Amino acid sequence: MKMKTQVKSKLSRTFSSNFTKAYQKFTMNHMKENKSLPEAFLQKPLSQCKVALVSTAGVHLKSDEPFDVDNPAGDPSFRLIPNDVTEQELTVTHIYIDTKFAKTDPSIVFPLQQLKKAAADGKIGVASNVNIGLNGGILDTAIAEKDFIPKVVELFNNEGIDAALLVPG
Repeated sequence: MKMKTQVKSKLSRTFSSNFTKAYQKFTMNHMKENKSLPEAFLQKPLSQCKVALVSTAGVHLKSDEPFDVDNPAGDPSFRLIPNDVTEQELTVTHIYIDTKFAKTDPSIVFPLQQLKKAAADGKIGVASNVNIGLNGGILDTAIAEKDFIPKVVELFNNEGIDAALLVPG
């Protein structure tokens, strides 16, 4: 991470923790409500569903290319995370959150073991082998909406995933 990015990261985290209402307005300013999308309902009980994790905390395999936090617009790409990964194989790359604790315990932002336990306990049908790590520090979401989100939706449809648990960073 470049020095300029480190300073930007520290300033944004300090600002967000001290001026929470102003930060909410700033970060949500670019969002537009989309009323044309239909509501989605599960077609079967959760105990029969294949469930995937989607984290916006910048979670990825240590062997993956890190998210490009030096890009001023953010990195809209995603990383695939299989369900047989160990926590030691995961890391976090993000500019707008303090990643110190998530790097020590990735389950804070990627609760894969807890999802597997929910499957073992019969609360969900099965934990998906296809899970997604995103970097939520994207100021311009147009590329993600146009290119990457449709790819994730297609991937989830092809894998027969019934529901996704979104874990924000």
